[in-house]
Parts: sequence; structure tokens; C-alpha cells
Amino acid sequence: MKNTFGNNISLTIFGESHGAEIGAVLDGLAPGIRIDEDFIGHQLSLRRPSGKISTARVEKDEYRIVSGVFEGYTTGAPLCILIPNTNTNSKDYSKTKDLPRPGHADFAADCKYHGFEDYRGGGHFSGRITAALVAACAVLVSALRDKGILIGTHIACLGGINDAKFDQKCLAEDINGLSSASFAILDESAGEQMRRAVEEARNEGDSLGGILETAVAGVPSGVGEPWFDSVESMLAHGLFSIPGIKGVEFGRGFEMTSMKGSEVNDPFRMEKGRVVTATNNNGGINGGITNGMPIIFRCAVKPTPSIFKAQETVDMVKGENAVLSIEGRHDPAIIHRARVVVDSITALVVADLLAGRYGTDYLAMEKKKGE
Repeated sequence: MKNTFGNNISLTIFGESHGAEIGAVLDGLAPGIRIDEDFIGHQLSLRRPSGKISTARVEKDEYRIVSGVFEGYTTGAPLCILIPNTNTNSKDYSKTKDLPRPGHADFAADCKYHGFEDYRGGGHFSGRITAALVAACAVLVSALRDKGILIGTHIACLGGINDAKFDQKCLAEDINGLSSASFAILDESAGEQMRRAVEEARNEGDSLGGILETAVAGVPSGVGEPWFDSVESMLAHGLFSIPGIKGVEFGRGFEMTSMKGSEVNDPFRMEKGRVVTATNNNGGINGGITNGMPIIFRCAVKPTPSIFKAQETVDMVKGENAVLSIEGRHDPAIIHRARVVVDSITALVVADLLAGRYGTDYLAMEKKKGE
């Protein structure tokens, strides 16, 4: 079981949904990165369930940093964060443990781990594990922000309802607004429609999916590699590791297939002494390398597989067809909680790529402690 991602800065995640604790280890961090514990708590709050559009399982996420930090800064040693699981109802899963949930990892996990996997709440496959990921990567989100690199994600579409688009002329303002929004949208009227659609799906015992759009502003040009470690391939690798992500596109993405080269090429021009592009159809990336324009990509998020409608499945012990009616606490949509997970993975990939280009000290303080 491989649970580590990253080359120069790596993240390892561990734990199960109903285990004692979940956690994450960041390795390769430079010494001298400022740790803002309030910001870590804030990032966790953006992932936490709330109201009728989320699961009733609400965890306090009272995290502990147990290594790698001293007097408010990273030491250069591996940074380990632990988060206890305190609100679990394991009995909800014991009745149906032999009935794999359609669309979920239950059957595939049983095939790979021969029944030894922890089935409660999805075990290690659960989105619960992303809490540890968010906590650890909050260190990188904050460090990148200190270097002028901003990351923001909004719900571009949910249940067929579209949000406004990023305003490229005031992108930093849009991103800063999203960073404090509990429901990440740019048009509040669209957000209200989205919330109602999720509540309707919940009342029907069903779920909804949608599209997340992410912007990364401030990444210098020349970062990334032309082939296997291209910016797109590294981001896609990380993003597809998030439960529920089923598609990723950069810039105009699949829309380009119905356009002409003259329409999708981004003309270069000089602006205030630097090279920019008049448009950003390629999402800030040419040849796998950043061109200095904002990185723009979108992720398709599938509807939550755990729904309350009866579904066809099989009984893996009896070897016969069966009908599954689940109990427990489940999200009617995960997209509004997943956006901070996307921000977190994005921060990990960007920090890793920057460390590969400029060295691991890139995110650290400019001065030695005490100077």
C-alpha cells in the first residue's frame, strides 16, 4: 500500500475512518517555515461538514503537531500531524459489511486486501483521511502565500447550476474572497440555488456532483519539466488521488477540441517589462512548464456513492445477488468540502515543483533565526 506522494517535498498519509487517529507526515520541508496554527484550524474548518448539505458526522479535528516544529517554525525534520477520530458509529457498517456499495471502493478493496481491510466508514479509502492531508498542507498553503503565490478553488458547477467565472483582472481578490468562504462560490445567487439542489437530492435519498475550478496566481515562469514531471502530469497525479475526482482538465481543456489553433493559441506581448499572454486558454502552462500566467484547471467531482436509495449489489459471502439499503451518516454532496482538499494537493505539488527548481529553502525564511 503506497501512501506517499512528492519528490522533493513529500506527503505520507495514514489512518482509517473509524480508527483511533488519522495523520500525515510532511518530509523535505526546509527549516524556518512559519507555522500558523490558527490557519491550520481555519483550513480544517473549510473541510468540516455543516448543515443539511453535509454529513451529520462532525469531528472537532483537534490536531496535534508531534514533530518537526519548534518555537513556531519548522526544524527541517519530518513534520507529523495527528488528528483523533472522536465521532464514529461503527455499528452502522457491520450489518452490510459483505454487501459492497456500488460506486465505492468496498469491492475493489476486498479484492486487493483479501478481506483484512478495515471496512468501517470506508477505512483507509474514506474521505475522512483528507482531514490530515488538509492540516499538513495548510503549512504549504501559508508558506506559498508568504511568497506571493495564491491558490483558490470555487464550485464552478453543482447539479447543473453554474457559478460565475474567475475575473482574470482581479484574480487575487477572487482568491482571497474564496479563502474565507465556507461555501466557495463567486456568485452568491448561484450558491443559494446550489444549496437548495443539494438539499433536494438529500431529501430524495440521493446525491450530486459537480465541477471545481482552481486558480494559482504568482507562480514564476520556468517551473516544471517537459515530460513525465510536467506541471499538468504532477497536478493530475495529485488531484486524481483525491476520493471522488474523476476528471481533470487544464485551461480550456476539452473545449479546445472544437476550436481552431488560431482561437486557442495565447498571443505573447510585453506588459510592464514582462512577457505575458493576451489570453490564457492553455491555463498558464506551455510544454509542461509554467509561463508565468495563472495556472487554471478544473476537476470533475462525482456524486457521493453512499446514498440512501436501495441499490443492486452482491453478497460476497453467500455468492448471490442482493439489494443494499445503507444506514449511517453520509454527504449528499462532497464538492463543497473537497475544494479545500484540492487547494491542499495543489499547494503540495506547487511547493514540490518549486523546491525542485529553486531548492528546498525556497519556502523558508530569508534570514537565519536570530538575525
